[in-house]
Amino acid sequence: MPGFAEQPPASKASRWPMLLVSFSVLTVAFSFGLFSLPVFYPVLTKKFGWTHAQAAGGGSIVLLLIGILGPLVGWLVDKYGPKAVLLAGMCIGALSLSLLSLTESLTQFYVFCILLGVGTAAVSLVPTSMLIAPWFSKQRGLAVGVINAGVGVGGFIAPMLTSSLIRRSSVSQAFWSLALFVAIPFLLTLVVAKRSATPRASGPPRIVPTAGQVTKTPIFWILGISLFFSAHTLTGIQQHLVLYLTGQGVTGAKAALALSVLLGASAFGKIIGGAVADKFSARVSLLASIVCLVIGIGGLLAAEPGAVVVYWSAAAFGLGYGGVFNAPSIISFEYFGTERVGAILGLYMMFFGLGTSSGGLLSGFIYDQTHRYATSFTVDLASCSVAFILLFTLARTRAVSTTPLAAGAPVR
Repeated sequence: MPGFAEQPPASKASRWPMLLVSFSVLTVAFSFGLFSLPVFYPVLTKKFGWTHAQAAGGGSIVLLLIGILGPLVGWLVDKYGPKAVLLAGMCIGALSLSLLSLTESLTQFYVFCILLGVGTAAVSLVPTSMLIAPWFSKQRGLAVGVINAGVGVGGFIAPMLTSSLIRRSSVSQAFWSLALFVAIPFLLTLVVAKRSATPRASGPPRIVPTAGQVTKTPIFWILGISLFFSAHTLTGIQQHLVLYLTGQGVTGAKAALALSVLLGASAFGKIIGGAVADKFSARVSLLASIVCLVIGIGGLLAAEPGAVVVYWSAAAFGLGYGGVFNAPSIISFEYFGTERVGAILGLYMMFFGLGTSSGGLLSGFIYDQTHRYATSFTVDLASCSVAFILLFTLARTRAVSTTPLAAGAPVR
């Protein structure tokens, strides 16, 4: 991949396989379960008579667990290494997708989604980012963006693949097929990834901050709360785009295509966002991403559901989606380095996960009360606006030194 900085000779033979493994895990193991769920919602609401909020609750459970388990996953990565965590997570994820094929009640659906959430948390940004970060001393944001682009690629494939599987067979068979796909990244991780992916750093040892030290800084909270509100916006739209469009008379296939466009565009957003973070800062990258979210939501609110503008709006939103998705990893590495920062990254993933889990659930609740998605989309617009304002206040914290924690990382 052109553009990455040259690494010490010891790392050259390992960095590209690590990049490939992380990309494949995020493309399939992380994305196929998470991003296929919204395509099942219209079928499940029709079959079982669930409300939109009840159906979207499954996805919210998964996203909530990705967030709240972030610190635990980070601790496990620091203790056992990313490879072990990834392999365990893929086994759990495949099992949960198989069990979802047996769903006959809302309770069962939620229980199986809990298991899916555990598995997805273990193959999320925390272990995959920790797998590759030590091998890219410079332009690390671009490296993170490249592997996270796998989420966009998987997100583009998963809705259309799931829609096709449901049409050709059944809901049950579709879940089984998705579970089988997890074997691809599992085998790749098992064979290619090293147990430990941390090359020895040259120079004097660096004091690694503890999670407790980090939480005492104002920068941590400003960035964390900004992550929450921007992440809330992501799933407020993504989890309900198919329900919104099909409810307005758009066919299921076209609605799935709109979701695929959104998630496919996020792949480019991740790479662009990572490059922007390398050139400027994680803060600037996140601000630019929020601007894309605002443009996308504005387009959805203004356009007719069947218009071509919807797809362009979904693409704009996807660019912002990708940039925000990068943020937990890029923020952690920019301010706190890459050595044993799994727990710190996990804390930021907690903010991110709480935001994503609440976004879809609140949008479903607002729709069930008002029967209009315009209201919930407006709330999402306000949410990312709050994140934008908070990030602007971060510039005023320049006088607060973070040198003891971040080894001199500036606030930009």
